[in-house]
Amino acid sequence: MSLLLAVTPVSLVAPVASVSASGFGEVVGFGSNPGNQRMFLYTPATAGPGAAVVVLFHGCGGQAVNLDVSTGWRKYADLYGFHIVMPEQKPENVGSGGLVPHKCFSAWNDPDRTRAGEGEAKSVIQMVDHVVGTQQADRDEVFVTGYSGGGAATNVMLAAYPDRFRAGAVFFGMPYGCASSETLYFLIGGPCSGSRATATKDIRTAYPGYAGPRPPVQIWHGGQDRLISPRSLDRQRDQWADVFGISRVPVSTTTPVANVTRKTYESARIETWELAGMGHEQPINPGTGLENCGTAGQGFAAICGPFEATKFFKIGADA
Repeated sequence: MSLLLAVTPVSLVAPVASVSASGFGEVVGFGSNPGNQRMFLYTPATAGPGAAVVVLFHGCGGQAVNLDVSTGWRKYADLYGFHIVMPEQKPENVGSGGLVPHKCFSAWNDPDRTRAGEGEAKSVIQMVDHVVGTQQADRDEVFVTGYSGGGAATNVMLAAYPDRFRAGAVFFGMPYGCASSETLYFLIGGPCSGSRATATKDIRTAYPGYAGPRPPVQIWHGGQDRLISPRSLDRQRDQWADVFGISRVPVSTTTPVANVTRKTYESARIETWELAGMGHEQPINPGTGLENCGTAGQGFAAICGPFEATKFFKIGADA
C-alpha cells in the first residue's frame, strides 16, 4: 500500500506559456535543467531591482498554478515585493506512489537531493539564478518553502545548498533522507511517515565538507495529520538541531492563538509550529487584515502560515 503525500488544493486553470515583466507564467530555457522540471514565476509589480526570491514547492499531485494564491504567498509577494519561483514536477519523472501520476519531488533519490547531483535540486538553483540574472533579484535574499512532499523538497534545498538560502519554512513535510527509494518513501508506517523513529541520512551528507553557516528553519505540522505523523516535526527538529549543534529543548514556548503552539530554539535557528486541530492541510487565515491570507475552504483556518514565515524570513512586517 502507498502513503498519499498531500495534494495542496489548486485551481485547474491552464498555465500560460510565458511570464511578462510582472505577473504569473511559465519560464522556459532557464538553464540546462538536469532534473527535467517546469518553472513558474510570479513577479509582482512591486518587485524592483534587488528584490528577494521565495522558492515555493507544491505537494505531491499538485501544480504551480494558483499555489501561491490558495496558500497566501502571493499576497505577501505583492505587499513586500518579492518574486515567487514555483518548480513543478513532471509526471514522467516519477512512478505511481498511489497516484497516477503522483508528481512528488524526488526527495528519495541522491542525484536529486545532493549538492553534487545532476538532478532536481540543481534545476531549482538554475531557476533562482535565472531570476537573479533576468529580474535583478538579490542573490543573497533567497528563501525556500513547501507543503508536504514540497516540504521534503524544502529540506533537500536547505541541506544541499545551505549557502544559497537565507532561511526555509517546511509545512507538514518529512526529514531529509528519510527514504532511499520511491517505494519506501510512500510506505504506510514507513520511514517517512514519522510514525516511528527510524534512521535518516545525516543532513551533512547532502553537501560533504561544507563548514559555512546554515540557514535557520521553521517547521509546521498539524496535530491531527493522518498522512504524515505529527512526530515528523520532532524528527525534523532533531535533524536540524544536530546539524546546528544546539539543544532540542526550546528556549521559548508560546500560544499565539488558541490551539497553536510556537516553540523557538537556541539563537532562533529553529522555530516550530504545531496546530492541534489541523490535519494534512495548509494553515491559512482568510480575511483582509495584514495577518490574514489564503483561500477559504482550501486549508485549515486558524493562522496564516506565510505571514509567520515571512516574519521568520525577515522580509515581512517585522523585518
